[in-house]
Amino acid sequence: MVLIFFSLFPAGNALFAQTKSLSLELGGSAGLGSINYEKAFREAAKHQLAFRIGISGFPIDRNSGFAFVLPFTLQARWGVRPHQLETAMGFNLSLTTRAKLFSQAIPAIAYRFQVEGRRLFFRLAYTPLISFIFNWQYQHWGGLTIGYDL
Repeated sequence: MVLIFFSLFPAGNALFAQTKSLSLELGGSAGLGSINYEKAFREAAKHQLAFRIGISGFPIDRNSGFAFVLPFTLQARWGVRPHQLETAMGFNLSLTTRAKLFSQAIPAIAYRFQVEGRRLFFRLAYTPLISFIFNWQYQHWGGLTIGYDL
């Protein structure tokens, strides 16, 4: 509803960017790796807000089976290209083939490199995995991403 409201006004169109990207992340917010879709919903000269959703999967053990992982994050990016600081907050939903459900918080801080006018980008991120449903666990983790703006 808010998007429709702002799209009716010329100034509103500038608030909602159409930047979209696909990326492959090794490590990172989904654990071992993921394929992600990212879309910016607000852009300005030196900052950008976006959401990201991904998918991943990996075998756990005989008791838990295979896990499907869906990472969701909201991201803020600061700076001008090619060097940008990125922060994010989100969560993972993990569902195993043995019907076990897990969730983790995934804060992140990252360095993003993307040359102005180019579609390819790289990101190096610190993405600790925080479990909080059954007990509190904190695992230091990181990821390396290569992506492409659509």
